[in-house]
Amino acid sequence: MGSSITVVGIGADGWAGVAPAGRAHVLRADVLLGGRRHLASVPDSGATREPWPSPLLAGLDDVLARHAGRSIVALASGDPLVSGIGSTLIRRLGRDAVHVIPAVSSVALARARMGWAAENCETVTLVGRNVDTLRRYLSRDRRLIVLTSDASSLDVVARLLVDEGFGAARVTILSNLGSEADESRRVGTAREFVGVPGDDLSLLCIECAGAEGNSTVPGLPDECFEHDGQLSKRPIRVAAVCALAPKPGQLLWDVGAGAGSVGIEWARTDPSCRTIALERNPSRAETVQRNASRLGVPTSVRVLLGGAPEALSGLET
Repeated sequence: MGSSITVVGIGADGWAGVAPAGRAHVLRADVLLGGRRHLASVPDSGATREPWPSPLLAGLDDVLARHAGRSIVALASGDPLVSGIGSTLIRRLGRDAVHVIPAVSSVALARARMGWAAENCETVTLVGRNVDTLRRYLSRDRRLIVLTSDASSLDVVARLLVDEGFGAARVTILSNLGSEADESRRVGTAREFVGVPGDDLSLLCIECAGAEGNSTVPGLPDECFEHDGQLSKRPIRVAAVCALAPKPGQLLWDVGAGAGSVGIEWARTDPSCRTIALERNPSRAETVQRNASRLGVPTSVRVLLGGAPEALSGLET
């Protein structure tokens, strides 16, 4: 589009915590884009201020086109490349058109508060994503930092943990991280947080306890899958997926998916692996989607209703 943009991260401590380079960009910008909270947190420099459009993706091109040729700064939370607007802008404009000046991310602050080393915990984002994605990561003694969307996320995640047998998991809610006045911490089990409202600006640190969870290595027990008898049994499934040897980012066509077991096992091997599951039976197609959600890959498995070879036309290869 010919647009370029600088993205400046702002922590919960506001303008006081913005790096000098970020401050300089903000103060000399022609246009400031951001959420209303972020726009209100920076000094008045005479720049045009514009909140993000809603819905964001549908209106983003129009906003950038209207300000083409001007110096644009986008304000973002913490590290803009941790489930943030920075990633969206790079996908849209290309990496050479986006300059990112990060603040300390909420994930880094959470690790510091918990005393968790980066290599000993996993970060899972539920921002704009299906909560069933979390199911893939649940296993005993695993440490998870979960990025949430809003205040309702605590109850939703707590119910999912209980449903998966992890009701005894220790959950620490860290809110307004980095704010000297408002940072807070609550600790309890997943079972204790069912029905409890959360906070909008928070994340969850989960120490899994209770059930064993499922391995991401191919070979889930047959009983993990809902089916009507049309199921690739465990030994065949293990042999098939291991022979296919999925690599991160690869796409599988599962033609005649049945219960979806092969394609689901493929998708579970890595978060970036994807499956297109083609099934001509409507009831089985619905079963594939339920199985994918239950096993933590609700968006990594795309279910298409139709028959081969007609429905294969035009599919991503």
